[in-house]
Amino acid sequence: LEVEVLDLLGAKQIGVRAWDETFNTQPENLIWNVM
Repeated sequence: LEVEVLDLLGAKQIGVRAWDETFNTQPENLIWNVM
């Protein structure tokens, strides 16, 4: 995926989704654990 830097500068929001080599994805709503 190629995105122009100027397009990023003008964006109000940027959303991304990542996955690892076993196709596990990030949860949509993160839960912070401070322990």
